[in-house]
Amino acid sequence: MKENTKKIISDLINRFHRNKEVYKNPKYNETQLRREFLDTFFSALGWDVANKQGFAEQYKEVVHEDAIKISGATKAPDYSFRIGGVRKFFVEAKKPAVDIKYDIHPSYQLRRYAWSAKLPISILTDFEEFSIYDCRIKPNQNDNASVARIYYQTYDNYLKDLQFIYNTFSKEAILKGGFDKYISTSTKKRGTSEVDKEFLKEIEKWRDTLARNIALRNKALSIFELNFLVQLTIDRIIFLRIAEDRGVENYRTLYKLAEKKDTYRNLFHLFRIADDKYNSGIFDFQKDKISPNINIDDKVLKSILLHLYYPESPYEFSVLPADILGNIYEQFLGKTIRLTSSHQAKVEEKPEVRKAGGVYYTPKYIVDYIVKNTVGEMIKGKTPRQISKITICDPACGSGSFLIQAYQYLLDYHREFYQKDPKKYKDKIIQIGENSYQLTTQEKKRILLNNIYGVDIDPQAVEVTKLSLLLKVLEGENKETLGKTLQLFHERALPNLSNNIKCGNSLIGTDFYENADMSLFGNEKMRKINAFDWEKEFPQIFRHRDAENTEKNGFDVVIGNPPYRAELSDLQRKYLEVNFRLHNTDTACLFISLAKRLLKDKGINGFIVPKPFVYSSNWKIIREAILNGLIEIIDCGKVWKKVKLEQIIYFYQKNKRQKSYRSCIRKEQKIYYLGDINKETFKEFNFYLNGISPAELSTGEKVKNAGMFLNDFIFNQRGAVYQKYIIPEISEYKVLGGKQIARYYIREDIKGFIRRDLINDDKAYVKENSILVQRIVAHIQKPTDHIKITASLSKQIDSSKYIIVDTINQLQNRSKLSSEFIVAIINSKLISWYSYRFIFGKAIRTMQFDNPVTSRIPFPAIDLRKKREKQIHDTLVSLVDQMLSAQKQFHSAKIERDKKLYKQKIDILDRKIDKLVYELYGLTEEEIKIVENDNENI
Repeated sequence: MKENTKKIISDLINRFHRNKEVYKNPKYNETQLRREFLDTFFSALGWDVANKQGFAEQYKEVVHEDAIKISGATKAPDYSFRIGGVRKFFVEAKKPAVDIKYDIHPSYQLRRYAWSAKLPISILTDFEEFSIYDCRIKPNQNDNASVARIYYQTYDNYLKDLQFIYNTFSKEAILKGGFDKYISTSTKKRGTSEVDKEFLKEIEKWRDTLARNIALRNKALSIFELNFLVQLTIDRIIFLRIAEDRGVENYRTLYKLAEKKDTYRNLFHLFRIADDKYNSGIFDFQKDKISPNINIDDKVLKSILLHLYYPESPYEFSVLPADILGNIYEQFLGKTIRLTSSHQAKVEEKPEVRKAGGVYYTPKYIVDYIVKNTVGEMIKGKTPRQISKITICDPACGSGSFLIQAYQYLLDYHREFYQKDPKKYKDKIIQIGENSYQLTTQEKKRILLNNIYGVDIDPQAVEVTKLSLLLKVLEGENKETLGKTLQLFHERALPNLSNNIKCGNSLIGTDFYENADMSLFGNEKMRKINAFDWEKEFPQIFRHRDAENTEKNGFDVVIGNPPYRAELSDLQRKYLEVNFRLHNTDTACLFISLAKRLLKDKGINGFIVPKPFVYSSNWKIIREAILNGLIEIIDCGKVWKKVKLEQIIYFYQKNKRQKSYRSCIRKEQKIYYLGDINKETFKEFNFYLNGISPAELSTGEKVKNAGMFLNDFIFNQRGAVYQKYIIPEISEYKVLGGKQIARYYIREDIKGFIRRDLINDDKAYVKENSILVQRIVAHIQKPTDHIKITASLSKQIDSSKYIIVDTINQLQNRSKLSSEFIVAIINSKLISWYSYRFIFGKAIRTMQFDNPVTSRIPFPAIDLRKKREKQIHDTLVSLVDQMLSAQKQFHSAKIERDKKLYKQKIDILDRKIDKLVYELYGLTEEEIKIVENDNENI
């Protein structure tokens, strides 16, 4: 705690106590309280409340919101405390005359703000009282003030609790993790329901009721028209409601409209006005000829509109983050409406979403990182005039998260550039406070139309992307600023994005139909294929592109999270095989190749893609294609818990040649740089090393140069394939599978039994003196764990009574070395460490111990004629024999004390084996530490 913190707060307490009656008088207002007490209080906690450091608008530590009173409700929290532009908590201030402890309205107001902004905790205070709320609990207007309150204190006890307050809410506490620690230990898990999940439920309910009613009242609509109409109606309502909370539209306009009869006619009239005002594409009635002529029952619309306002609604749209809205919509778009034979509407998951097991939204920190390292690098040091020629594209934009962040990055950069000389750029920025500016509507529109482009196969996703970008234009606007745009420039407030954000299949052009019989393709099939010609759709980007000159035109930046393993028809697959020639039709692989095509010379591509990209054999062609321009690889591990595949992020620059690429790793929500990897390692290891430090690479190369490989000493073969086993009474052989193989032990819980006459494959038989290994290499549980290759010896069982199935690899020893020696190497920590990094590419899913792996496991070229090497060999054989005995004792022990003893013995033997293996490979103490620590200090 700072030295003067206690003194400053003590002075505030004394002043409040001396003049308490004055401050408690209703005439003493909230603004006075903030200036005289709260500003000083939070400054004492280390916050730059007055922005004395002169940070740009997006990086201010404390944002003071103007308290706009509308129908008795304040439209923004009084303070927003931020680190690096990211909100951490709100503070809502009330004058001391308000009874914070019991009055339900202030607590509900604060909780709505923070819950809508997805902030776990926030503060309500009048200085006399100080309350902390768990804001993950969905607020209800009837909640008592005590609901979700996790701390309450009065001013006369602040000094007693000052250490706690400082350790939780000071700037230092945020940076050092005290704030996050308090959240994890103090917030209530029960009853929490986050805003994105709740609002998703809300709009899904809207879709269901609107779809059923519109289908009932408008029998002539096709399924395509019904989906289009329902989506557009929801988008329009959300747009206008958010515009109200941002002060652009009159508050409660939709509410008042819903109180009248003939609700849809009145609502549609509002849409017409919005078309004249915004020109946004959402209200484009040149393209939309359906909505003017349909009917929706009043009851359906009233149930939606009347529950969107304070106090009934828990949502505060003025603070709802753009990425949260995107997440909501991404999930929303995972379902579609279909019509039954009786023209009833049913909502169901899209087939591709059902197959993928759900919709997975890219986390904001990953989007930010990709944008910063593509858009940020491309515009660094450039003037707005130079940036106006830079084009950014997401070829599978979904709900628009990457484009929204790219646009935000451009807005921040331009504002920072202009406010260095506000007089010179007075037509580009508007002053909104002391040393505080925002871009004019005209400038925001110009940037959006010049720089941002996107494509998606889903027409609904395209409309959502447009909606999100237009809402971004509206941020910070009000009726006055929009009125100036209309008056000065004689144009409507928002840009029409139809030339920037387009609907189509990014991978399939109209040449798909060149050699096809068109009679086989009806409207529905063509709509599903949704062919898209990049040159035709974006002539401004590819206007000079031809056979002689393909390098000078295209996009400057291509970013996104392309779809993985999207469903393809046989015809589509054949077309893509011919057009891309990658021997891989995983759509993520195809999008990497497409990005390379779309980029202009020196353009930058940043994607998050499945991890097989770095190591799998069927991705080899695309790896080779972008190797020269590869800039960076980030090993992300599992970004989405429910997705089986892990992910990596890569950055590529077209026609750039460099000898190395940056190796990084993701841990939680941070990216750590490990070092540079020479691209020669691609030839050496045959894949992209990722998440590897130079020190690890040096150690790995030393191991690799041990002299020989495991396959030089063994013959590797899977067991036999058997689907069913026979009951014990008429069976002769016990059946072993991978789960029965432990390290130096074979479990007795066999898979089943089988008759001799049913064994028709020699691979089923257990060979003498062989090594049995789990085919599927054990998954790691956390980033600091090692994978564990798991092997045992056939001599532990009576091989004449067992057979093995194909979840086991049997290694037959064809060398002069002892099988005990070989199994010690295989089970060592060093070989698992090496395999995970330099064979499996740091992947943890479905790694298999077949010949492609064993042929690459380095093995020491041991010479038994040399005394020391013979000594190590024999010592390892002895240690393995002791290990086999200890494992047997451990597994048969009946009491816990004995188990603990044998486990201790096993661990000691493991360490002795590992030490000798390190010596065999010639590792130094520093190199051993690298293997043992395994990035623990990151």
